[in-house]
Amino acid sequence: MKKSFYFLIFSICILASSCTMMVKGIAKLVVKNYNDYTSTHISDIQIVDLNGKHQTFGSLYNGKTVYLYVWKDKKLSEQQEKSYLLLKEHFAKYPDVVFTKLCIGSDSTSNTNRLVNNTSSADFRNILNISDPAPFIIGKDGAILSYKGPKPEDKIIVDYVLYQAMNGEDGTKSAKRFIRGINGNSQFKSDKLIEWYTNHFGKAPEGKLSMSLSSTN
Repeated sequence: MKKSFYFLIFSICILASSCTMMVKGIAKLVVKNYNDYTSTHISDIQIVDLNGKHQTFGSLYNGKTVYLYVWKDKKLSEQQEKSYLLLKEHFAKYPDVVFTKLCIGSDSTSNTNRLVNNTSSADFRNILNISDPAPFIIGKDGAILSYKGPKPEDKIIVDYVLYQAMNGEDGTKSAKRFIRGINGNSQFKSDKLIEWYTNHFGKAPEGKLSMSLSSTN
C-alpha cells in the first residue's frame, strides 16, 4: 500500500517542543529507506536513449550525479513536471549533475530513455516495485544513493540531498542531518546550513523555512 506524508516541517508545531520532536521522528522514518540499495550499481544496465540507440547507463552518465525519475505506466502530472523542471533549474550551475527520466514499461512513444528488458536490468527491475513515478539519485560511480528518494516537490530537502550526493553521500545520511539541523522555529541551527542555503539559492534564508517531505512506498 502506498503511503504519502506531506509535512510543513516544524511550521505547525512552532511552540510545542514535544510536537517538534514527533514531527522530526516521523520525518526520519520517511527518509530511513533512502539508503536501502547503496550497494547496488546500475552502470551496466542497458537503456534505449532518445535517439533509439542502445547504451549502458554508465556510458551515458559516467562521472555524473544523476537525478533519475523512473516510471512505468503512470507519468508525471503537470504539477510534478513543473516541480521537476524547477529543481533542474536550481542545479543548472552544477555541471556534474544530470536530470533524466527512465521508462521501465512498454511505452515506446514517450520522449524519454527506456530500460531494456534483458539480464543487465534484472537486478534493477527486481528492486523497483513502483506504481507511481519515483525518483532515484545515482552517484558518479553508478551506485544508488537514494532509493525512492526525495521528490522535486520536497522543498529544500531534495536540494540538500541531491547536493550532498555530488560528494557521494547517501540520501538517508544527508536527509537526517538536514532534519536535525532545523530548530523548533523552522530555522537552521548551524552556520554551515545557512551558508549552503545562501550559496545554493543565491540568497540568505529569511525567517521560517517553507519545507515539505513525502515518501513513496
